[in-house]
Amino acid sequence: MFARFSMALLTSTFRKFLPALVAVAFLTFISGCDTPEKVLKSSNLEYKKAKATSWYYKKEYLKCIPVLEELMGLLKGRESIEEFYYMYSMANYKQGDYMLAAYHFKNFYDQYTNSPRAEECLFMHAKSYQQISPKYELDQTYTYKALEAYSLFLSMYPDNKFLQETNDAYSKLRKKLEKKALSNAELYYRTSNYKAAATTFGNLLRDYPDIEENERIGFMIVKSNYKFAENSIPEKKMERFKKVIDSYADFSYNFPGSKYLDEARRYKQVSHFMAAKSAFEWAEVGPLTERERLFKVAVNEVKVQTPFLSTDKEKRELDKLSEKAYFLTIKNNFLLSELTKNGQKLAALEQTVKTYYTFVDLFPKSKYISEAEKIFQNSTELLKKLKSNG
Repeated sequence: MFARFSMALLTSTFRKFLPALVAVAFLTFISGCDTPEKVLKSSNLEYKKAKATSWYYKKEYLKCIPVLEELMGLLKGRESIEEFYYMYSMANYKQGDYMLAAYHFKNFYDQYTNSPRAEECLFMHAKSYQQISPKYELDQTYTYKALEAYSLFLSMYPDNKFLQETNDAYSKLRKKLEKKALSNAELYYRTSNYKAAATTFGNLLRDYPDIEENERIGFMIVKSNYKFAENSIPEKKMERFKKVIDSYADFSYNFPGSKYLDEARRYKQVSHFMAAKSAFEWAEVGPLTERERLFKVAVNEVKVQTPFLSTDKEKRELDKLSEKAYFLTIKNNFLLSELTKNGQKLAALEQTVKTYYTFVDLFPKSKYISEAEKIFQNSTELLKKLKSNG
């Protein structure tokens, strides 16, 4: 009997509160069915604010973003949208739309410079760009943007609360650019673009002096310059071999105990010889009107490089080239006299005679003596005729 009484009482109580329970369940169901589309159609601003905020803190960013965006438009000029703008910017970041987030974080900072959230937003502006910085093999535009943004952040907030994270991010981004530049330099070398390789390796040491592979990079500058000189046109070879010598001097100074030093020294030694030899080779084929000057340059280069030559064979070869340079100067001046007229012809013949005397004084036993004498005799006879004809 007691059991029957209890059941009746429970049934009576349930019936009494049934309407309220149904109402709560219905409201809960309706609330759970809220969608961004439904909220956007509503004219109730407080409802929109509540739903956008609720979704944001529940990390339902895809839902809150369109509502926040509408709220900022509706409330602009009527009340502050600072808090909604912050949530909107952060929601885009959390949703993975880093490009849009980067723009809005910076815009937030520009509009609300005195806001307690300004520092965080300027930091997040940089962090957003860091998120879209790609692998080092790809284009690094956004890596540079991220570094620029972090630099701006540090200049505005040198004692910021994100200092450690900022420094770590800056180092990682710089390391990525190091790898990219090193990869580029090595690609240039592998594809025989030695000029670009030498330049890029050089820029690496200038821009990243603490790079881990700085010793090998220094050596590759020497090697790339040597390959570039070796494959250059005659006109440019002398100056480019001299650049090998200069780059070796820098390398040996910076890395005196390097494991690459012996190989680098070989490139340097060959370059001493080739700088002089290349100067002669260019003089021999250069413009006719320039050859006397170019032969003088070649002879001078022999004098400069001879003390640095490592073998007697190289010295003898350069001596022979100097001898030939003096003889070819005579021959060149005579050729010029044949191609010119009147006063210029007279000047060219007189220069032929002058260079002949210099040659025989320096090389009285030269194998070119007989040929030089013939040119000299022809020149003096032509001079007599020209002067006698007035």
